[in-house]
Amino acid sequence: MQPDWSVVPVRWWHMAGITRLIRRTRRRRSSVAGPVDVREALLWAPRWSPSFGIVQSVWGAPVPGVPRTRSLVVEQSGRVIGLGQAQPRGEPRHWEIVYLALGAEAGDGDTPGAPTSGYPDRRALQLLGRLCDAAIERHAERIFASVRDDNDAAAVFGQLNFAPVTREHTYIVPASLVSPASEAQDQSGAAPRSSPPTDLAGLRRQERADAFGVHQLYRATTPPVVQLAEARRPQAWDLPRRALGGWSILDTRLSPGLVGRRWVIVSDGQTVAWMQLGLTRRGPHHLSLMINPMGDTPGMNGMAETMLGLALDHVRRSRVAPVIARVREHQWLECRALESVGFRLSETHVLMMKQLALTAPALRRQLVSVMERVVS
Repeated sequence: MQPDWSVVPVRWWHMAGITRLIRRTRRRRSSVAGPVDVREALLWAPRWSPSFGIVQSVWGAPVPGVPRTRSLVVEQSGRVIGLGQAQPRGEPRHWEIVYLALGAEAGDGDTPGAPTSGYPDRRALQLLGRLCDAAIERHAERIFASVRDDNDAAAVFGQLNFAPVTREHTYIVPASLVSPASEAQDQSGAAPRSSPPTDLAGLRRQERADAFGVHQLYRATTPPVVQLAEARRPQAWDLPRRALGGWSILDTRLSPGLVGRRWVIVSDGQTVAWMQLGLTRRGPHHLSLMINPMGDTPGMNGMAETMLGLALDHVRRSRVAPVIARVREHQWLECRALESVGFRLSETHVLMMKQLALTAPALRRQLVSVMERVVS
């Protein structure tokens, strides 16, 4: 029996249904592991705005300098019951699933995300498969997804041959611990933890010439299996270029904005630590950290804690808000430092990857068709 729903590209007339779906499958954070909430999206990437992706998908012409997002909806009797989005990753020919959510089918009530016959849901499988096909059409070789390890989304991706690569831990520090000492003591009655001094030898802002050194740090601290899956190049650690001004109006309205600041620690000509702080106009700030455990010697006065103190000081001078940090399971030094300065573990994700089939170039396809006619 053929299903009465179909997966189609998003169009302007889907906006009303998509808005309701995004609101109902809102992002929910919890420090307690348990089954997925029926109102939660199967996948919602950090720092991702589904509304901003919709605008990129339905825009008439590609905007220079802005990665083109592919958005597909599950439509049933003119009603949107699912949305999936994918966009290019930092590396060439790498794509990433950034949003995947399902609503209720007709006759299932008004509970978004309620499956009709248990996971893996057929709608999720077909929607995810079409997103992979869309990435292949744009010459993608690999596609990634970061799913929570305490819900049923991993079963959906596993059915389509997504393989786990590594686990990513999400830590969060509340705004009360980020506030200045005087304000935090007035609100809670207890002084927050003081930040360590930032007089660390070799600590400075990242420059464009540091990209290769940061890449060597990544190779020294990352397991070979993860390196093989991500296939990162030194250019991946280069400083981001400024966005075009023509896109700033939509970016201001639909995305939280991100002002990136990066620091490195260079010792004896080698990069031993790297940190990136993303300051947003609204919502939580985002922090990334990478430290070589061999470089954190007692004489350096706690490299990780010092860098985290520097990041929190910049947050206090910018806009006091919660800070979210994502580190991987092999970064035990960073996890210990985050907990020591007040971060708490919020949730854990599994980074999954699928190797896509490659399409033959148009010229090769023409040659194959000619050879088939000759043989026949």
